[in-house]
Amino acid sequence: MKCMHTRLPDYYAKVEAAAKKLRPETKFSISGMENVQTAKLASLRCGRIEREIEEVTEDPEIAEIEVKMVPYNPEEAYSVLIKAKRADGTCKKAVLDNMYATVPSVEYYMTDAEEIIDYRTGSRQYDV
Repeated sequence: MKCMHTRLPDYYAKVEAAAKKLRPETKFSISGMENVQTAKLASLRCGRIEREIEEVTEDPEIAEIEVKMVPYNPEEAYSVLIKAKRADGTCKKAVLDNMYATVPSVEYYMTDAEEIIDYRTGSRQYDV
């Protein structure tokens, strides 16, 4: 399993390194997974994202790389866990419920892009 998956902190480090590989002064930011404490990502996809970042930074006009992790399905179901704890930190009760959250799709974040390169699979690709 170790060879097939990349830990979330390692992914962050790898994509930042890819952004700064050609020009260390390139500004870099990543967002969208701030509330995820632990995750494993498919290593092949991580490597593909790294290569795509390296390719776009070959353009000398690029001064900043911004990576946004946006849910593919804009309406997600979440399990909500409510923990009621005593003063000593032990949990007395746990309540489970669910909630749907609707978030902006990826199109919201790319309205100012001059060029769109879409490597996604499936029917959501753009004809560019």
